[in-house]
Amino acid sequence: MSTAMVLSERIVLGTMLRGDDPGFTTDTLGRLTPAAFTVPAHRTVFTAIARTADTGTVDLSTVMVTLETTDTLATVGGFDVLAAAVQESFTSTAPTDHVARIADKAAVDARRRALQQAVVALDDGQDLDTNRAFLMDALASTSATAQLLPSISDQVNEYFALLDQRLNGEVPAGLRTGWSRFDEITLGLQPGSLVTVAGRAGTGKTVAMMDWTRQACRDDCGVLYVALEMSAQQMIERAISAEACVELNKLREPGCLDDDQWDRVSGAISTIAAWPLFIDTRSRTVADIRRAATAAKAALAESGRELRLIVVDYLQLLSSDGGRGSMNRAEEVGRFTRGLKLLGGELETVVVAGSQFNRSAADPNKLPRLDELKESGSIEEDSDIVLALHRPHAIDGQIGMATADEITGLILKNRHGAAQAQFERAWHGHLASTDEPMRRR
Repeated sequence: MSTAMVLSERIVLGTMLRGDDPGFTTDTLGRLTPAAFTVPAHRTVFTAIARTADTGTVDLSTVMVTLETTDTLATVGGFDVLAAAVQESFTSTAPTDHVARIADKAAVDARRRALQQAVVALDDGQDLDTNRAFLMDALASTSATAQLLPSISDQVNEYFALLDQRLNGEVPAGLRTGWSRFDEITLGLQPGSLVTVAGRAGTGKTVAMMDWTRQACRDDCGVLYVALEMSAQQMIERAISAEACVELNKLREPGCLDDDQWDRVSGAISTIAAWPLFIDTRSRTVADIRRAATAAKAALAESGRELRLIVVDYLQLLSSDGGRGSMNRAEEVGRFTRGLKLLGGELETVVVAGSQFNRSAADPNKLPRLDELKESGSIEEDSDIVLALHRPHAIDGQIGMATADEITGLILKNRHGAAQAQFERAWHGHLASTDEPMRRR
């Protein structure tokens, strides 16, 4: 019994027991059978998962109930063994690879058994012609991995259908950010893309991402905002300030509000309370975000909406499950960006992640560069778009020709379009928002 195969089985079972990826569970149940597992306890757990899926949601608690009902929970090792499998599943960013490995081994074992049966039949005096069809079927079957190989013909046909949809104006528009020049350049943010909003300390990353969040909510698009630095109340206060056009400092001293401002604040509160927005202040790892996103997607589906945007504010505040271990910081951040990119693809949603620049990049006379992204080159590699924010007055209030009410956006990377485009926005820090720039005479 291979140690590597046993680990693959535990990772697959643990991923299903997590309950945060129903699609993976459904696909796995369709590709594997209990007989594909080499460990008897693993076969029992897989069977319990399949039975649980027939009646409801699959996760650790529901599968334990199924195992208790069949008096097999103690047989498989109890809660501790199942929980350990869940923890082991977080060590893999590609659990489908482990599914393919198990399926391939099962196919090889099936061929071996078929050949052994044929040899026994020949030894018993059965003629070769009688076994020929049986042997050919056993040897001709393709592996599970080969069955996953895509067809270029199917892919070309899918692209042709996409062209036809574009011609007829049937392709859904990308997600709007409300930043008109940015939307013109990107044609909207596309599902599955990872967009990094990078800036030096205090330049307005959160304000920018809240701008985009507010626009998505106005468009009735579901948003999960993962706030790693601020509380939910602080985020809501910023949203009210921006929507009501009432200064943040007045919301902190509401006795200063006049009747008109109170009316605007009340209206903003009513509007925001109806937004398809989830502010998550508990998630600290990519796995946490995956669970929250899956729950948000399911909750939005009940009201006929879709999860169109996940915002992570911000990347360098994420941590790894179980600690960093032997990874250096660059490798750890690389796992974050890769995990977020995969999450966006799996859920078909846009993921926007805030990121810092290195302290050495804090020169107000210079525009930021890609190689100044903090702690990992993987941020650049995994991102489809990198938008840098430059606000010299956030670094040095006396610097240059720019004024305190200006912020510059610079598209440092655009995987599917023009890069190095630059545009301006009006900065309203006291209102936690930006706006279209004023035309200069």
